[in-house]
Amino acid sequence: MERILSDFLEMATTDAISFDERKVADIVKAKLTELGCPEFYEDDTGAKIGGNTGNIFARFPGTLPGSILFSAHMDRMPKGFGIEPMIENGVVSTKGDTILAADDLLGVAAILDGVRRLQASGAPHCTIEILFTVSEEKGLLGSLHFDYKDVQSKIAYALDSPGFIGRVLIAAPYSAKLQCEVFGKAAHAGSEPEKGKSAAVGAAKILATIREGRLAPDSTSNFPIVRAGGDATNAVCDYCLIKGEARSLVKEKLEEYVAYFEDHCKKEAEAFGCTVRTEATFGSPGFSVPADGAAVRLMADVFQQMGVTMKAEPSGGGMDANRYNYNGLQSVGLATGYFDNHTTNEHVVLDSFLRSGEMVEKIVLTYGADLAKYEVK
Repeated sequence: MERILSDFLEMATTDAISFDERKVADIVKAKLTELGCPEFYEDDTGAKIGGNTGNIFARFPGTLPGSILFSAHMDRMPKGFGIEPMIENGVVSTKGDTILAADDLLGVAAILDGVRRLQASGAPHCTIEILFTVSEEKGLLGSLHFDYKDVQSKIAYALDSPGFIGRVLIAAPYSAKLQCEVFGKAAHAGSEPEKGKSAAVGAAKILATIREGRLAPDSTSNFPIVRAGGDATNAVCDYCLIKGEARSLVKEKLEEYVAYFEDHCKKEAEAFGCTVRTEATFGSPGFSVPADGAAVRLMADVFQQMGVTMKAEPSGGGMDANRYNYNGLQSVGLATGYFDNHTTNEHVVLDSFLRSGEMVEKIVLTYGADLAKYEVK
């Protein structure tokens, strides 16, 4: 079994989740020590967010000028305990009752493998910086609280995208968490329902007419959580909560939708006889790296060397690259060969994944060989 695959399987079968990445982080630190990393540390992000683990930042000094950052996150989605990977016909999957945690432990394994390859080759290279983050799945919290003062790199790659090797995510959306509390009037449901006003029905009327799903090619919304107050069937419901989100690659479109959401909830509820209280919390900033940006041009040259077709496109989901771009690093997402992440159908195509360490190695060598060509402007 190739080392990159055994690394992934070791981490995937180690129970962890957002806010509790301790065991995986300890494995990662042991592997950094094994690689002879001269400087790495775990920060205090865990304490800041109510978790037990911080981000791990590492640096392998190079013999050539320049520095480049690689990133992946150590947490995973729910249903990630007791993972039992199966390998069949070149695909890694599970029995179907858990996720695989390829999102994003594949990225962690790929970065470690890239460093291992560089060390084995003995080739001169630029400095390699690595950031393994925590609680990415809970709103990019690790990269939000990381202190970027120690980062020397100008380009960062987040190995955290579904798809085959060659997929480059050059944009990701702005996002907002949306909430609407619907207030009705309680009454006895059997003897005098006329005196009540159902908040649950008011919420249903809001959701039945709201614009949701694919709003535009670059915008979406989703309202999966509806909770009515109380548990009695003989009382008219006087409270209901609606929670969802909206995303857009265009900041102004997101802001327009938030205004529409607030207005729509109020109008529909009042027409039925209820009142509402709405709340919008804007999340991570979106980003868009131009197709001729240094980070994208570097990947085009790397994939040409690898004989891989590059596919540059926007993402519908957020990633740590959102935070990196906001903090002055030109950053894009890179696919490592996993599919159907966030579901129990999550799987890995080995032919693609096994080349992700090679991809990391070639990024470092290509960048270090011609810094001027990939200058961030």
